[in-house]
Amino acid sequence: MNVDLIGKPAFLTDIKYGDLFYTQIGERIYPCIKTFMVKNDTEIIDYVVSFMPSERDRSQLPRLLEERSLTAKTAYRVSGPVFRSLITESALLMDVEYWPKPGIVIESSDATYLTVKAGPMPHKLMYLNVSTGELLAAPPKAPFVFVMEWKIILQQAGGDQTLIRFPMGSPTLLKKTAAQ
Repeated sequence: MNVDLIGKPAFLTDIKYGDLFYTQIGERIYPCIKTFMVKNDTEIIDYVVSFMPSERDRSQLPRLLEERSLTAKTAYRVSGPVFRSLITESALLMDVEYWPKPGIVIESSDATYLTVKAGPMPHKLMYLNVSTGELLAAPPKAPFVFVMEWKIILQQAGGDQTLIRFPMGSPTLLKKTAAQ
């Protein structure tokens, strides 16, 4: 029998910043990205950006959780995911006064940032540097473009497999991903 794994089991402490993994939150398993924030230029706090529904709105927005709040300390690390954003003409022509909601990507001259819901208020955002896994409280500096559509995929010989897509649909659950 051939077993084709898309990743390996790991402890949360073994997962690197910026890595995509699946872990149990409550009763279900959700995709997450390990992140960190530097406080006071010396203290590093570990966080997780989770793609799970809110108790209030049930949408699959990226949400910020402290890593220590996760009950399960094991995870399933995904090997080689790729973040792809789709920059459209409407994004380039967007009004300068628009400010993003959680889940929108900001492509700036220095990095790609995912806006993450970071509290109960809808306007409370953090900015995840997709390359490094660092969370920033301040928005990126201009020039930038807002990206309304993006996805995280696995590149495979038979074609790309989408793990997370924004804004359409919910994230692929681990059992569906592993079965394909």
